[in-house]
Amino acid sequence: MSINMPALSRFIRTTRLSFAILVCVFLVFSCSGSGNHPENIILFIGDGMGVSHITAGKVSAGTLNLERFSVVGLVTTHAADGLVTDSAAAATALATGYKTNNRAVSVSPQNKPLKTIFEYAKELGKSTGVVVTSSVTDATPAAFMAHADNRRKHAEIAEQIVNSNINVLFGGGWTYFVPASNEGSKRKDQKNLLAALESRMPVVLAHDKLSQHADAKNLAALLAPWGLPKAADRDYSLAELTQTALGKLSQNRRGFVLVVEGSQIDWAAHDHEPQHMISELIDFDDAVGTGLDFAMQNGRTLVIVISDHETGGFALHKGSMQTGQVTATGFTTTGHTATMVPIFAYGPASADFSGILDNTRVGQILIARLLNRKIPPP
Repeated sequence: MSINMPALSRFIRTTRLSFAILVCVFLVFSCSGSGNHPENIILFIGDGMGVSHITAGKVSAGTLNLERFSVVGLVTTHAADGLVTDSAAAATALATGYKTNNRAVSVSPQNKPLKTIFEYAKELGKSTGVVVTSSVTDATPAAFMAHADNRRKHAEIAEQIVNSNINVLFGGGWTYFVPASNEGSKRKDQKNLLAALESRMPVVLAHDKLSQHADAKNLAALLAPWGLPKAADRDYSLAELTQTALGKLSQNRRGFVLVVEGSQIDWAAHDHEPQHMISELIDFDDAVGTGLDFAMQNGRTLVIVISDHETGGFALHKGSMQTGQVTATGFTTTGHTATMVPIFAYGPASADFSGILDNTRVGQILIARLLNRKIPPP
């Protein structure tokens, strides 16, 4: 039997090329493609963070962890009842995939509860966690753990948080968890929600007590009556809190969903305090780096960084990349604007988040990927 050596050589080359193409396609989909679904989701929300805020942070820091992302897009943020959104309506869009009115927390404009990504995660046996520098009852975190027609119903939201089966709860807001008879309480009843929370997990009220519960799978840390101290005034960082949360949540083999908010970027922009705003943004960016490091090692974690809205109409006028100084800035408002905000994505299904998206689309994709379902049409 004779062998046609040139034909055999061509066959081998063709086979090798086909195999190489298949390997490349597999790697693309494994790393960032829309053909994969994540086991874990980490959603970082820079409250009020626009492109100019990030620019100021980069001037000051030199290099940001945000620069490690290769998938970037823009997001529209309008609420159901207005072009300019507040944090409640914006967070509802991210948490549920639906528009609602300003001030509403994961309820429809008709005040019907909207199912959140945390509720879907619990049905899958996944753990959930929140790490914020505001009160845990504030609009953004509340949208993932509660349902209310008004974001100001903090006492009611606190009760729902206790009943939400959350696994990690880090932030401020203990004032809404203690009875009215306790000094510093802002409740109007005698419900002791701290005790109710302690029946499910350890609860600490000071950062230096966190280490006492290193072996606990579930943990609550309410570290201030309302918001945490400014980043510049804290002896701990949002990155440290994020790292602790990841250590707890990653013990669940079925996975987790974690929301981390740099809440006070927004507060500083409202107050027209650019240096405070920059320090909060860098604190937030450090936490993003912690999440990225985890995802890169884990390989099954989708990381999303997004803003709920832009605050302040902020602009950067003068500064120096060489000295890292921002010397002149401007604001057009003390409120929010309708300007599109950036989104960054890394990990399984990250390619789904490029281009221009509405915030509801972001929520819909996150839920679909979590459930390993087809993404609904826009």
